[in-house]
Amino acid sequence: MLSWLGSANRDETIFERPDEFDIARRDNRHLGFGFGPHYCLGASLAALEAQVALRVLLARARSIRRVDDAPLPLHPSFVFRAVTSLPLELEAA
Repeated sequence: MLSWLGSANRDETIFERPDEFDIARRDNRHLGFGFGPHYCLGASLAALEAQVALRVLLARARSIRRVDDAPLPLHPSFVFRAVTSLPLELEAA
């Protein structure tokens, strides 16, 4: 048996348009921090840290763009997909 962890957040019966990135998605019941008794105790702190980091980054950068249009390198795994590198170019605000 193989668990496809990457497909957990792409269930069409749970998520409308699961293959589409939507930063404003409502009712986002993703499993990124686990579920039930195994839910990550640090989830709220991690979400807050991400909000603060992005807010500061966006305030200090006039523009953010990928360095090139090459395909993104993926972590070799049968269980989940993850980008291993995302070269960006930032222009100071």
